[in-house]
Amino acid sequence: MIYITGDTHNVNDMSNLSTKNMKLCCMEQGKDYSKITYAIVLGDFGLPWCKCPVDEQGTHPTDKTDKHLLKWYNEKPFKLLAVPGNHDNYDMIAKLPQVPMFGATLGKVSENIFYLNRGEIYEIEGKRFLILGGALSEDKAFRTLHESWWPQERWTEAEQAACIQKIQSEGSQFDYVLSHTGPTAGIACIDPYFSNEDNLAELALDSTVVFNDKIDSLVTYKKWFFGHWHSDWGYENFDEATYIALYRMGVVI
Repeated sequence: MIYITGDTHNVNDMSNLSTKNMKLCCMEQGKDYSKITYAIVLGDFGLPWCKCPVDEQGTHPTDKTDKHLLKWYNEKPFKLLAVPGNHDNYDMIAKLPQVPMFGATLGKVSENIFYLNRGEIYEIEGKRFLILGGALSEDKAFRTLHESWWPQERWTEAEQAACIQKIQSEGSQFDYVLSHTGPTAGIACIDPYFSNEDNLAELALDSTVVFNDKIDSLVTYKKWFFGHWHSDWGYENFDEATYIALYRMGVVI
């Protein structure tokens, strides 16, 4: 059983994956918490946040907070899978050892924690997933390059082309799409601000949203999950919605 939730921001929102919160969400959906095998975070997982040694076993944090969080997640009875967001350390993600899982490879943080690769296709528990990710950090002027902001948050043209080629060669039908920010149609669902066409056009300033829109026109799927916007609109409207925005709550699939 797979549990999907929103941004955890290192320790700031780690309670999203607390046993208490997850059991509450499972109870509301009539699901058994003990049956969860994988929990997916829709970007801004934020671990590791600080530079640290990496080897074939994964990361070895030296920062006190990262060490605490790694221990906490390693004790979970399920594996953690993270979509790359915009507040993630891409320099560290690039150094992670790649391990085979779900018909492709993932970046290994530890035996219990992995980053899903952007632009990859996975089959997890019989469900086919397309992984997107990234977003524009509008607060980057207040952040420090390669310490709290990473330019790799935005896809390169080569990465975008490789993703589209993979979809064209391996098939465009998916059970679920997972991203950090959403496509325009999904973001428009969650905030009345975007009911205005002029305001909606502001989303085109984020090249990741523009790329997500391109992907949205190329693929078919049951649900598109995304985080970033700190909204649980998708949890509240899950049954009838196609675009599922999540933050503190979690959905079981």
